[in-house]
Amino acid sequence: MAAAALMPRVRMMAICDGVRESKIEGGVFHLKGVRQGITAPAFPFTPARLWLFLLLSSHRRGTFPAYVRVGNDRTEKIIFYAHLEPRPTFEGDNEWWATRAPIRCSFPEEGRYTVQVWFFQPQGSDVLKGELPFFVAKNGD
Repeated sequence: MAAAALMPRVRMMAICDGVRESKIEGGVFHLKGVRQGITAPAFPFTPARLWLFLLLSSHRRGTFPAYVRVGNDRTEKIIFYAHLEPRPTFEGDNEWWATRAPIRCSFPEEGRYTVQVWFFQPQGSDVLKGELPFFVAKNGD
C-alpha cells in the first residue's frame, strides 16, 4: 500500500486571523477572518498573527507526526516550518481530528506563497497531504 494512503487526509485548511474552540460544544471551532491573502504596507512584512485551521480524517488509528511549511512560490524558499503540536492522534478507525497552529513568519516580498501539510515517514520521503495558496500584496497607498 502506498505511504500516502496510510496517512490521514486533510479535509479542510484555512488561514485565519483567529481560531478558538467553543466553550459550549466540544469539536466546534470559531474561525475569525478567514483569508486567502493579506496586504502589507512594506516588505519584509510580519503579520500580527495568522492561524492555520486543519480538519483531518483517518481510516485507521494511530499517531501521525506532521509539520507545516510555508514557501515562497517564486524563490521556492521555505519561510516557515513548524511541527504540528499536539500530534494528530486518532483513537479509532474513521475518525476526525481538528486543530489550529500559529503561522509565525515574515513575508520577504509580495507574491504567492503556499502553505503545506506534510506527514513524517519512518522510511522514505515524507508525504505531502495538503496545499493552500496564500497571496501577499503591497498596499496600494
